[in-house]
Amino acid sequence: MINSVLKKSLLVKALMLSSSLSFAEPWIDTSNVYLKSQIQYLSATGYIKTPITTYPLMWHDIANDLKNVSVKSLNSHSQSAYFYVMHQLKLAKRNQKTIEVNAAITDKRFTSFGDNFRDKNNIGIKTTWMTNSFAMKVATSYNPSPIDDEKVRYDGSYIAGYLGNWSLSIGMQDRWWGPGWDSNLALSNNARPMPAISISRRSAEPFVIPFTEYGIPWTVTSFMGKMNDNRIVNDTLLWGFRLNFKPFDSLEVGITRLAQWGGDGRPQDFSTFKNVLLGKDNCDPTGLKGIDCGPNKELEPGNQQAGYDIKYTFSLNKVMFSLYGQYYAEDGDNTSSFSFLTEPVILAGVSTHIFPLNKASTLYVEYSDTYADCSDTNGIDTGNCFNEHHTYASGMRYNRRAIGNLYDNDSKAITLGMVSELQVDTNLEIKLRKLKLNFDNSDKAPNNPIIGNPLTAIKEDILMVSAKVQHSHKNWRLTLGSEYSYSQFQTSQHDKRDFNAYLNIEYNL
Repeated sequence: MINSVLKKSLLVKALMLSSSLSFAEPWIDTSNVYLKSQIQYLSATGYIKTPITTYPLMWHDIANDLKNVSVKSLNSHSQSAYFYVMHQLKLAKRNQKTIEVNAAITDKRFTSFGDNFRDKNNIGIKTTWMTNSFAMKVATSYNPSPIDDEKVRYDGSYIAGYLGNWSLSIGMQDRWWGPGWDSNLALSNNARPMPAISISRRSAEPFVIPFTEYGIPWTVTSFMGKMNDNRIVNDTLLWGFRLNFKPFDSLEVGITRLAQWGGDGRPQDFSTFKNVLLGKDNCDPTGLKGIDCGPNKELEPGNQQAGYDIKYTFSLNKVMFSLYGQYYAEDGDNTSSFSFLTEPVILAGVSTHIFPLNKASTLYVEYSDTYADCSDTNGIDTGNCFNEHHTYASGMRYNRRAIGNLYDNDSKAITLGMVSELQVDTNLEIKLRKLKLNFDNSDKAPNNPIIGNPLTAIKEDILMVSAKVQHSHKNWRLTLGSEYSYSQFQTSQHDKRDFNAYLNIEYNL
């Protein structure tokens, strides 16, 4: 339903618009890791005050913060970051009509922030419009051989309207919730965006503590999406909520909840969503530790995940560092505040900004562990918990990709990454990954394509290096990238080497 409403609305609004409208996009998407790097630097140095770990990220406060900056007071590195962000803002205020072509040897196995394709060989066109109270983007693409058989796509499209300090939208947008560079545990752009209705705070206007002049910038966003792919419970609904705030300039905090509920054959009335909202998901016929879901759990409200993340920035010998982490978990026994989150997984990292040869670079190291201990009644440790559920058996995945962590459950990953400016119009990104996928060597349903770990049914150790260069010239933007990986498997299966190369061409009409 959401998907059909989106398509009809986009068509109607496109016919209503005229060339007299002013043009811009209200938010920053997940397609430009170089923009993220420069925003991060300006935030670390105190010039951007708004929270920056929730994408889509509103342009409103970024623009307001930079409007108050005296360019003459900036050092050369801050000036470079300032001018890059302001240039991207200027582009966002234009009539954006872009043709994009992507050619690759094979599909991309992991899609991270700044990666703009999943399936190989795409062609698309994007157009944006905006007035003072309305914004719209129509993004259509064609893929001749998609994994999910959907050749024509509308990923990235949206319609948004403003009501006071709130933005209401319907569309198919990538979300990146958390401070991670390579991955996130809650939401990332690894999976295709699903059709969703959302509401977000447009400006992070501070909450002023009573009887003081101390304000805390904060923002909040929530959405209701439809998981309309091929899955065990068709048309599962996904509710998401995120609160993001900065109690101090150096500290940013995020609180996230996700819940699968509804779908074919499942209760999805208001009282069911109320139980989801209140965290009453646990089935217990006695009513002491949850609710009575019926003999076959047919009234179970849903499947939840929740957690928090922090990012702390500090200076050491005039070098800026950010420590960040995520603690994320499945829903648990809600009889006490200490047991609401169970089977936790973690992500942690550190990033810094360096200037070799007087060129700005962001360097980070990131670690994640998604092995959740769901011990059986005999106390034997077992995996296959995180992202899984007994009723919503396709798990927290969409079109066979995890909606959060790139490496799915029972994985350990360490990534060394660098995002670098080579010239004013040329950028470089390099990653070195060491991955342990499905390291407990067990899969929930190895012979069922829509249940269990979609990456590998057996343990796989990977060493992977990737690099891409992006160059902009007038209306053109070219991205050339490559990836090489070496995999070792737990069984006698032969080791595997994979190579991928791709070229992405964008032209702004």
